[in-house]
Amino acid sequence: MRIIITTIVCLLSLGNLFGQFRQTDQRVIEEHMRYSFEKPFNTWALTLAYGPVIMYTDIIDYSFLPTDRVDFGSSIILSKQLAPVVALDLQFYTGKMYGQNEEFYFTGNVHDVSLNGVLFINQLGSNPGPINDRWNFYLKAGAGLNFFRSRLHFREDDEIVMEADLGVSSTRYMVHGYDPYEPEEKTDRQMEVIIPVSAGFQYRLNRNFDVGMETSMRFTNSDNLDNILTGSTNDRYWFTGVTLSYKIGRKDKRHMRWTYRGHGFDLFGRPVRDPVSDELSRLEEDIARYAENRPVKRDSITIMETLTRIYETVEVRSIFFEAGGEIQFDEEDLVLMAETVVLLKQNEGSFVQLYGYVDPSDRGDHKELSLKKCETIKEFMVTQLGADAETIQLIPRGSSDNLSERGISSPEIRKMANRRVDIVFRMR
Repeated sequence: MRIIITTIVCLLSLGNLFGQFRQTDQRVIEEHMRYSFEKPFNTWALTLAYGPVIMYTDIIDYSFLPTDRVDFGSSIILSKQLAPVVALDLQFYTGKMYGQNEEFYFTGNVHDVSLNGVLFINQLGSNPGPINDRWNFYLKAGAGLNFFRSRLHFREDDEIVMEADLGVSSTRYMVHGYDPYEPEEKTDRQMEVIIPVSAGFQYRLNRNFDVGMETSMRFTNSDNLDNILTGSTNDRYWFTGVTLSYKIGRKDKRHMRWTYRGHGFDLFGRPVRDPVSDELSRLEEDIARYAENRPVKRDSITIMETLTRIYETVEVRSIFFEAGGEIQFDEEDLVLMAETVVLLKQNEGSFVQLYGYVDPSDRGDHKELSLKKCETIKEFMVTQLGADAETIQLIPRGSSDNLSERGISSPEIRKMANRRVDIVFRMR
């Protein structure tokens, strides 16, 4: 239960800290900071760590944190960054061991070696990369071996405990890594399997050095660290160290763990298929193909120059219709609407205004007629081409502002030009 609570507290604290930093992230990403699979980056780092180590064994007089003696340990880590989101750590740890209860105490030291996978959690969100170009947060887990020596003593006289003192018919002493019959004589260290689980953060000082903190619970597969084998759980030790990292490599290159993964790339920096991008590419290809043989109507130059002056933008596309009938979209109309939808999807904050017009000679309510034409075009752009309805505004103009007196040569062309919907693309 102690370990579960400890792990939950560490993860919650790390998550809260990560969230607070993410809310203040005002990153400005330059090209040399952006990761891609083809670019060269530094990938090796050497880290030193130093801090307190807390034992959780059968011979302790505390449930969570020691009340008197605190021992310290140190660690050295060789890191290889495989991608911005993941790395491998080869870690060596060494530290003292101590624990006591009312009758006994044990003392010793431990070395361990482990291989760990590192997951940088700030590379997993919607804005993957270091926070404010300064902070990395990570989780780590792995497996390894530890090698230790320890002896069990009586608190009263510091004598080494014998197995016979615990009711076993034996002349052996309660030791590991020492001769059980000559407890002052060292032998090979006791070896056990360990499973380290860690969390930490890094702060980037410059291109050479990072500082940070890492906390690690190191679980063993045995109950031997304190020489008492009657406990209900295996022994473990908790190491928390302040870290200093040296990033190995060329100083004109950024280290990979401080790069930003761009949109359209997977966790390992490789391009991924984007359905929206594929759809836009196909749409652009269709537009280019149709545009090769686009029909040109009489007086089209005069009409487009006139509309450009009216709307004060060159992004104007017009769809024409016959009097009293429904709009029948031809190939050119489809191209015009598709071009507009592509622009909307490619430009955040853009919108479209649909201006509807009819000829003064048309029968019926001119405002109502022009509104219906605008609605027909909007419905097609939304349902068939995938446009966002919120980005399309309807402005029915009826027969006002018609083109009859604007230099168009033919009466028939003037009527045709008046029966139209202008698609005007704008940026906010």
